[in-house]
Amino acid sequence: MKKIIYFIVFALCLLLFSCTSSPSNDESLDEQLLFHPISGGSSVWVVEKDGNTLYLGGSIHLLREEDFPLPEEFDLAFSLSDALVLEADITLAEDPEVAFYMLTQMLLPDGQTLRDMLDEETFSMLAEATLAYGVPIDLLSGFKPSMVITMLTFLQYEAMGFTEQGIDELYYYRALGENKPVFFLETLESQLHVLLSMGEGHENEFVRYSIMDLDNIDSHFVPLLQEFRTGQSALSEETLMEMRAESYDLYRALITARHEAWMPQIINFIESGDTYFIIVGMLHMHGPDGLLRLLMDLGYTVRQL
Repeated sequence: MKKIIYFIVFALCLLLFSCTSSPSNDESLDEQLLFHPISGGSSVWVVEKDGNTLYLGGSIHLLREEDFPLPEEFDLAFSLSDALVLEADITLAEDPEVAFYMLTQMLLPDGQTLRDMLDEETFSMLAEATLAYGVPIDLLSGFKPSMVITMLTFLQYEAMGFTEQGIDELYYYRALGENKPVFFLETLESQLHVLLSMGEGHENEFVRYSIMDLDNIDSHFVPLLQEFRTGQSALSEETLMEMRAESYDLYRALITARHEAWMPQIINFIESGDTYFIIVGMLHMHGPDGLLRLLMDLGYTVRQL
């Protein structure tokens, strides 16, 4: 459960996972994408059908200085594309009206506090954790537990040298500089809703597991970065299957419900005749409900760039 919570926070904390050779044709889709994790290549895929082409990139939302330069396949896909597609326009958070709306959604209902939401042991544990990062719990008493955990996660990332600029933001500004159109799969509000719904109904468990795992972020993240750079998928597959088995409501909110909303748009992009480069989080690529599987299931040819 701790690893599941870590990946959920990681996948959304921005506001918000192929092979070196293709599987043989006689393998089932389950064998290709679920039981045989992708072993190497890149985190950029080429999707093709009827002469139409789309590029699909698995993103890391937060990066360190030493993570640059990015794998060259990202630049290649960007240069070959007519337009860029991202999960959501995170720059909208800079708009004062949008920022105010987001703030109101992060707060508990009037009159409620964290102490009301959590049992005494969990509240004390959270108070000690926030103070360790230099933030007294009283300053956060009106925020939802999911937002406090997200704040602590950000502070831990910052201590590890991660910046707010990830792949999404990097290519967003490159596209603007080159007058390349940019489109979005969902709204910032919808991402915020998924983030704020984390832990609903089991806040004490969510907070305790999250706090205990803060010091383990580094050990989780290093293998994830390796998968990103090499196009592997074992950790992503393992995490997705564990999430689906143990926290199906969270899995549906984070993965399947969003993919159901994205797929009609992705198909329209492919069939438009133009070439799009879609960048979404790595977790969305793999697993039984991942974009790679969904596209292959519809008859598209999918290969690593």
